[in-house]
Amino acid sequence: MNDNKSDASGQKLSEAEPMNDLRLGAARKRLAESRGQEDAIEGVREIVANFLGSEEIGLFRVDRRTATLHVFWSFGIDPKKYDLVRALGDAGLQRVMRGECHVDLAARDCSGAMAKVQAFVPIRWANQTIAILAILRLLPQKLAFDRSDMELFKLLSDEAAKPLFGPSVHSKLATEGRGMRA
Repeated sequence: MNDNKSDASGQKLSEAEPMNDLRLGAARKRLAESRGQEDAIEGVREIVANFLGSEEIGLFRVDRRTATLHVFWSFGIDPKKYDLVRALGDAGLQRVMRGECHVDLAARDCSGAMAKVQAFVPIRWANQTIAILAILRLLPQKLAFDRSDMELFKLLSDEAAKPLFGPSVHSKLATEGRGMRA
């Protein structure tokens, strides 16, 4: 590997890879060791704040029966003023419902002002998106998401459902069916 290559944060790639392995390991351990839903929510908040660089987060639960999204939890945003569907747009919502992360690098917030960046991470269980984690506005010291952040998004997408929603996830999916798929 060429030691002169850098990622978006300016870190040499050869230095960034071991650091990301540590971040992924710490994030995975934090989710796995969660003791109950409140602790899992706090774990997700810690992962997003410490590893992804944002303190404006919303978790929206998908209701397949009514084809709607409901605020499940938020930190640093006013969920009554935040419109997830508007922020994502139709194409973004379809991508997230298919299980793909959606990252906007120059998006508008609810007031119409330009937000620096936002990411939408599908929280998946049994190959279905059951919730969407909205990560809004990065802290000033972080300019953009980089390649290593995409791996953290994938980890959250794949591993956060069970600690966040527990055993009720499986039974709820069985009764709600497979509506609201992209």
